[in-house]
Amino acid sequence: MTPRQLRYFLEIAHSGSLSLASTVLRIAQPALSQHVAALESELGVVLFERHAKGVALTAEGKRLQLRATSILDQLESLKEDVLGLSGTPRGPVRICMARSLAQMLAAPLVRHVEQTYPEIRLVLSSALSSEMRSAVESRQLDVALMPNAFELPGLYCKPVYEEGFSLFGVEAMFDRLGKTIAFSAIGQRPLVAPNRDHDLRRLIERTALDLGCTLNVKYEINDPVLNFALVRDGMAFAILPDSAGWELMRGDPGMGVRRIVRPVLSRTQSIVRIAQSEPGRAVLAVEQGIDIVLRRLIKAKILRGRLAPVLSAAV
Repeated sequence: MTPRQLRYFLEIAHSGSLSLASTVLRIAQPALSQHVAALESELGVVLFERHAKGVALTAEGKRLQLRATSILDQLESLKEDVLGLSGTPRGPVRICMARSLAQMLAAPLVRHVEQTYPEIRLVLSSALSSEMRSAVESRQLDVALMPNAFELPGLYCKPVYEEGFSLFGVEAMFDRLGKTIAFSAIGQRPLVAPNRDHDLRRLIERTALDLGCTLNVKYEINDPVLNFALVRDGMAFAILPDSAGWELMRGDPGMGVRRIVRPVLSRTQSIVRIAQSEPGRAVLAVEQGIDIVLRRLIKAKILRGRLAPVLSAAV
């Protein structure tokens, strides 16, 4: 198995067609087919299903696609790793963050990196915290910005941002005026919330258990934008990070918000990466960029949280 074969494989997967991939790669289709056959023979699996319109990845092909992308990104950044802390930061940096934070942080971070480190190529994504942890541990990510990561073994963790939570809903559906609501007063209001793999769901259920109260989670959706679509339609309320909720309700006078108190809910977003390996200059530059951009967004009151106390740890 060679890097060339992996690149050919990824292009076929992207194109969905051997003929189209051969045109893009400028290699004859029979030769391309031979590379695929050799790869399938070496792995002992079928990577593509052939159909009238082209090809589609099998389950094994999808798994190889994830690993091949990671392997080629690591090869591309090999020079950066060898240079270590010398030279200009360059190469790809794969970073992932929670969807609720990505909608406000992604664009300013990309802009900062482009202006400050033009030779760094950010590869951005968003996912659940459980997915991010797995991707960091398998080295499919260089950096994750993820919540409540203080006790993850084998990972470097630097707290950077602390955010609070509020209850969002149609204003007319709140039973009283005010700026706050006790957690126990959420009562039997219908809620839309992430599933139990999500750290936010675990947070609110743990709080409800501690207080001896129940929650009426009527809908389970793991995307804050889709959550808010149900909220805006009056179908449910949602407990969301303050900044994400305010961003989603911006410009809609019919929406209401109550900051959750007694107890105040909060979580800490941390920069997370593998502890055992020394990060290159590009990774360190991106981490510094996250700090800078967070400070700017908090100062501009775009983010409604605060900088977290620095309690870095590698366990």
